[in-house]
Amino acid sequence: MEKDILTKYKMNNRDEAVKFLKSLWLETPQPCPLCGGKLDFLHKKAKKSNCDWICTACGERYDTIKILDSLNER
Repeated sequence: MEKDILTKYKMNNRDEAVKFLKSLWLETPQPCPLCGGKLDFLHKKAKKSNCDWICTACGERYDTIKILDSLNER
């Protein structure tokens, strides 16, 4: 399952994926790994959360908890 996530998000290894997730949790997002677009909060109003992000260019959603769970599955 880990390889599926790494392939989907065009990342070379688990460390790169964890670094990406940490940047989202610290609210300093890196560019979208798929298109290079800007990532923004999925929920902007009352439910602002640093766990759900969306790319403003391609529309890909990044649910950090699900990505982490997929990385941890063996």
